[in-house]
Amino acid sequence: MALLLAVLLLAACGPRQGEMTSQEGDALAGEARADTVDYGGGAPQAAEESRIVTWQELLGVEEEASEPAVDYTDPYAWEYCFQYLDEPRQQWYRDIQQILAGFKQDQELSPAGLEAGLTEEDIDQIFCYVLADHPEYFYVDGYRYTRFSRLDKLVKIEFSGSYTYSMQECADRWAQIQEEAGKLLAQAPQGEDDYEKVRYIYETLICNTDYVLDAPDNQNLYSVLVNRASVCQGYAKAAQYLLNHLGVPCVLIQGQVEPGEGHAWNLLLLNGEYYYMDATWGDASYQQTQEQEGDGGWMPQVNYDYLCVTTEQLLRTHVPGQDVPLPECTATRDNYYVREGCLFSSLEETAP
Repeated sequence: MALLLAVLLLAACGPRQGEMTSQEGDALAGEARADTVDYGGGAPQAAEESRIVTWQELLGVEEEASEPAVDYTDPYAWEYCFQYLDEPRQQWYRDIQQILAGFKQDQELSPAGLEAGLTEEDIDQIFCYVLADHPEYFYVDGYRYTRFSRLDKLVKIEFSGSYTYSMQECADRWAQIQEEAGKLLAQAPQGEDDYEKVRYIYETLICNTDYVLDAPDNQNLYSVLVNRASVCQGYAKAAQYLLNHLGVPCVLIQGQVEPGEGHAWNLLLLNGEYYYMDATWGDASYQQTQEQEGDGGWMPQVNYDYLCVTTEQLLRTHVPGQDVPLPECTATRDNYYVREGCLFSSLEETAP
């Protein structure tokens, strides 16, 4: 009986290119061969390699770990996306989370997911949900999975993370992130008013970060907290991490802004109400890079138009793109202009 294996390598929530090849191995020979195909990630062409899958692996016999166990999971993370998954998908969310948190490779996803009807097509959504909830997985840039089929029936899926750094590099960078984040958190306002904490993070990130399109590590929070130069994804993930540590639930939202440009911002839950926040659009350095015909005029370093706004205000310029349900943000109590008394409720004309 032939055993068919196919291995896919996918970039994180990104476009896929290339072709998948498969190879049949003789089960009676005690091993099967699988072809690995790399997809996307900026590589000019697909790279192919092979690995041997032994019957020990198929039977679930684990080999001794060659690296010490690690776990980068942040206990303060707000798992907003997780709550919108059904039970089988939540189990795969936990499986993928544990694999990424521990820098693991070739780990089996729960068989209960397959029994519930999940397939490899569900992996991408769940993977994106994990990364949206967990900015601390700054070293993850994609994944691959191995699909095991017998007589055209899917019987097993193994999942592996794709990591930007080595384990030692990741540990060094994580120590730097925690050190810099600790400094900012130590100066944050104390007390029960979430608004003051949010305003502090908004202003601090903007005043200490430059918007630089080709900044190193610009898709993760390291670029903001350590390098102080990033793009929207870095701003949003740094804000998410810091606010969660201040007790303000915050999640990453991805979508588009005019004219169809990919963008990232945040959804917040402060003082019991939902709001949106976009620190990138609040940064004058971003606005200056977007000007096509700037007159060189002065603009304030911090633009408060995107601090705690409603859905109606956000949708004038932003279009959320992820499929997780989003609340209708209608509260205005903690909008910057309302809280600071800068909002005009009426306009009266006076006689000359």
